[in-house]
Amino acid sequence: MKKKWILAIIGIFVLIIILSLRQIIDLDIGFHLRGGEWMLKNHSFHHYDVFTYTVNQNEYIAMYWLYQIILYLVFTIGGYCGINIMNTLLIITVFLIIFLRMKSARIPLWLISVILFWAVSATEIRFSVRPEIVTWIFLALFLFILDQYVEHKKNFLFLLPVIQILWVNFHGLFILGWVTMGCYFIGEWFRRRSPDKRLLKWSLIATAVSIINPYLFKGIAFPFYLFTRLQSTSIFKDVISELASPWSGRAVTHMASLPLYTYYVISVVTFILFIITYKKRRIYDYLLVALFFYISFTAVRNIPLFIIVAVQIIGLSIKELFSGFQYKRYHLAVFFDRNGPYIFLVIIVLFSLRVITNAFYIEQGGGNFGLGLDRFVHPLGAAEFITRNRLQGRILNDMNHGSWLIWGVRQPVFIDGRLEVMKERFFKEYHLSHTKGGLKKLVKKYRPDMIIYDYSYPEALAWDIDLMTMTDWRPIYWDHRSVIYARKDFAVEIPTLDFLQNIAQMKIDTTIDKKRAWDILRLPSKGKSLLWLEGFYREQYFPYDLMQMAFYAYMNLKFRAAEILYLEVLRRSRYHLKNVYYNLGAVYYFGGKYKKALYCYQRVLEEEPDNKKARARIFELRNKVK
Repeated sequence: MKKKWILAIIGIFVLIIILSLRQIIDLDIGFHLRGGEWMLKNHSFHHYDVFTYTVNQNEYIAMYWLYQIILYLVFTIGGYCGINIMNTLLIITVFLIIFLRMKSARIPLWLISVILFWAVSATEIRFSVRPEIVTWIFLALFLFILDQYVEHKKNFLFLLPVIQILWVNFHGLFILGWVTMGCYFIGEWFRRRSPDKRLLKWSLIATAVSIINPYLFKGIAFPFYLFTRLQSTSIFKDVISELASPWSGRAVTHMASLPLYTYYVISVVTFILFIITYKKRRIYDYLLVALFFYISFTAVRNIPLFIIVAVQIIGLSIKELFSGFQYKRYHLAVFFDRNGPYIFLVIIVLFSLRVITNAFYIEQGGGNFGLGLDRFVHPLGAAEFITRNRLQGRILNDMNHGSWLIWGVRQPVFIDGRLEVMKERFFKEYHLSHTKGGLKKLVKKYRPDMIIYDYSYPEALAWDIDLMTMTDWRPIYWDHRSVIYARKDFAVEIPTLDFLQNIAQMKIDTTIDKKRAWDILRLPSKGKSLLWLEGFYREQYFPYDLMQMAFYAYMNLKFRAAEILYLEVLRRSRYHLKNVYYNLGAVYYFGGKYKKALYCYQRVLEEEPDNKKARARIFELRNKVK
């Protein structure tokens, strides 16, 4: 049986590789690359902000400085594809350490396979190019080394200070090393009725060497500042989605279902097993689970930290419960013994196929399998437009765009994703701009020449509304992610944006007549079952870019442009038809094309019969059509 399950373990690591090889979507990639480049060019660590014109008096304590330098060096050698490969290797390392830790505890391979699959499902959403991946590695290493010492009497404690020196220079969550050592030390003290002097010595040394960082005591204090973001009073927690609790309504609404509900299952199973096997659990088990569950409870981004701790507890508890189990007495157990590895491999292969065809990412709401940058996420076009036209002026940007503009435009930006630099006061000023008249206040105070932002986020609507009334500003650029407005007396050589002309330049037919529009509207639905089956063997595609552009055109009352874009979405894909028809119905409704609007809302009901809004609009339109 063991040899059979090795195939399943190999299959899981292949799945990890496939899930890791996704185009880069992380918004922070820009400031990390520019940060690494700046340090190498200036032969200096970061101390004060040099990338904005708004908070350049603020300190910049970059505890991830070593990660930034390595990231930039990898980029110079292998480009964005090289960064993908580096990140994949880091993620493989995390799960390899988790596997070795469970294997050293003699947890059966079949159980390791199941648990690893759970762990991958719960954490894959965080497989981003971010320094937190390195924290996963160091946390897993600490747990492995401390397990070897406590459970197997193998002394590798001398490695803890070495790892801690690296950790403190790679990521600000190095304090988790202190927490982990403290849990084991307290647990062993209670078990042995006396302190373990050897463990205490190496723990103190590992803690002390944290001072070996460019910022000395300020660097050591940095994690305590990060902890304030997890408090309910933090404005960052209220606004940044990854800082929301996974047990909150915000997480259920905005987070993909598979990782979120897998995390719920792992959490519940962990606590149930704790109750059942409480007599066999060590004190440090209780401490680790309690502390890391609390950390995961406070923020979505911390889910993987709890998973890394919990999987070992789950494996040990189930192993103890099944100890001495005579499985040959049960037909189902015998069947699982013979066929389980092959069934598991089939599941992994099918899962992998859906990832490779992008069906998995379409169902999750975004992402793409492959190497390089995800052009849908980053404002590449807007940055190229500014650079190509040599637009040297003060930029007022949103936070999502700032991190890339630091790298892609190389001009001082208004704000970016380095929250430790922006600080609460300035971030609150920015956040309040997403209320009526808020953008006008920023423009009056900072006097920008250009305004650039991601219009796809809900809060951007406030900026849209303000700009509609700001007659001294005009749009000069628009794509699937960005819109750029310029002051009327700035860049006068660039013409004001023409929506239909912009669409035509994208090689989309803007001359669609009434008959052609009806032909596209009446394209049949493939059905969810057929689409699901195609996701195993055919590359899947959904034009999120055109959907975003269509919505922006609609919000600007450019109904013809919005209609053309939504029709192009229907022509290219059969996914998310309910959303496409509902939005297109609104375009036709407010554009006075009631027959088409009625048809669109009827198609919505075909996809979602309980849609009350569509049903109410149909009732209204039937009277208008008559």
